[in-house]
Amino acid sequence: MTTYKEFIIEKNQIDSLIMKDYKITNIRETLDGAFVDFENQAETEKLITLHIMNADTRKYFATLLLSKR
Repeated sequence: MTTYKEFIIEKNQIDSLIMKDYKITNIRETLDGAFVDFENQAETEKLITLHIMNADTRKYFATLLLSKR
C-alpha cells in the first residue's frame, strides 16, 4: 500500500471519530508510531485507541489538537 493510501485510511478513521464527538484524550509516541486514545462518554464504546503509523497522519492529528486551543 502506498504512503498516501495509508494516510487517507488513517485520516478517515480520525475524521469519523471526530464527527461522532470523540475527543483525543491521550497520545503515546513509540518507535512503531503513535497510539491515540479517543474518548466519548455518550457512546457505548467509550474509549477507542488508533495505532497511527503514517507520519503525515501524525502531523494531521497534531494540527487538529492545536486548532482546538
